[in-house]
Amino acid sequence: MKKILTLFMTFILITGLTGCGRDGSGGNEETELNVFMMNPDMYMESFLSSYSGEEGLVTTNVEMGMTNPNMEVGDVLKLLNTRLMSDDGPDIIVMDDINADGYIESGQLADLSDIISKSNDLINPLKEQDDEIYYVPLSFGVIADSKSTGAAVDFEDMEKYVSSLKAQGLKSGNFENTAVLWYKTEIEPIIKEKNNLSKEELTGFYENVKELMTVTEWYGRNPARASLYPGTFMVNPLIEYWDIYADKIGAARSYITNISDLHQLYHAKNEGKLEFSYGKADGETVYIPTCIIAVNNNSKNKDAAFEMVEYMLSEEGQKDVAQNGGYLPVNYKVLRDELENCPETNVNINGVGSILKPFTANDIDEIMEVIKNLEYEAYSDSYLMEIILTGAADYGNGDETLASAVEKAMNKLKIYLTE
Repeated sequence: MKKILTLFMTFILITGLTGCGRDGSGGNEETELNVFMMNPDMYMESFLSSYSGEEGLVTTNVEMGMTNPNMEVGDVLKLLNTRLMSDDGPDIIVMDDINADGYIESGQLADLSDIISKSNDLINPLKEQDDEIYYVPLSFGVIADSKSTGAAVDFEDMEKYVSSLKAQGLKSGNFENTAVLWYKTEIEPIIKEKNNLSKEELTGFYENVKELMTVTEWYGRNPARASLYPGTFMVNPLIEYWDIYADKIGAARSYITNISDLHQLYHAKNEGKLEFSYGKADGETVYIPTCIIAVNNNSKNKDAAFEMVEYMLSEEGQKDVAQNGGYLPVNYKVLRDELENCPETNVNINGVGSILKPFTANDIDEIMEVIKNLEYEAYSDSYLMEIILTGAADYGNGDETLASAVEKAMNKLKIYLTE
């Protein structure tokens, strides 16, 4: 797919690849590394900005693309591409929800395969990539399909999920989490396979989103309006686990992005208050890469940027990812160590207090077996998400008719997928 990068690819030959021969600073020199992130994430920002290099001589500056909620993804990417064309781009780009195809085809991203090949104990999705690798996640997430113990909630598809909740009079958890994750497992696979989406498929998804609103617990939000816009695509799921535990909601489809998520989820499961399975797409367990970093091939500090990537994938760096960033590390050994050394913890969330016991050996074995067999990569394109989900919210909120919302989204989608 040739995406929003048309402008960038048109002018790349004019600007030239003047930076390709400059490896830039590294080693024992004082260096400033500039990192670009699309969406604000205070934990990721804090973790990345704390990097100072082996000798403590690197200053890492993190800048945000979406600086206010009224900005559109396309505008942010155009600004980024303009900087890249003028040889003023960041040294490192966090590629979460940015389609990398055009950047790779234009030679803008540096090959990281040598670094990956030297990194030990990486989870299977990273070890099984192509010979040339242009971006790498430092962490990952999976999906938890959770429900009250004994509840007959069907997670096979979105329509069955909503219908099963209605039939039992149960409520679903956070609307934004649920809608986005169904998008990732139902709409994205179709587009990836066919580079297209039919009007009927989009209409069905929009109808399901509106029906989802009727079974959602809105937690006092009045009016109960969908907010499916950039910056709302990833919400902390911990309240959902505890609301199922306390019988406030019946089910949730949630992100699992850190050890704390797993700890609380398995506690609720072992207490007999909750059942869960790992979310799937096309019958395969979903893996969501996060904190995905790429190196600008024209960076004046390319050596220092490579060193940062290499450190972040090392055992020491992956411990930082888990312990200081709070994320699930992509290093298999580090992940197991973190699970085995997770201590007993006192928690009180949403009025529910409990003591979380350490993971059992069976818990750890189950988690590691799932991680070993991750198959489906849900690597999203935020511009595409914006097209689809904005229409879903407009229809769900009653701001557009179904026909109008579908037509507007289909027109944008056709242009986007053919660029």
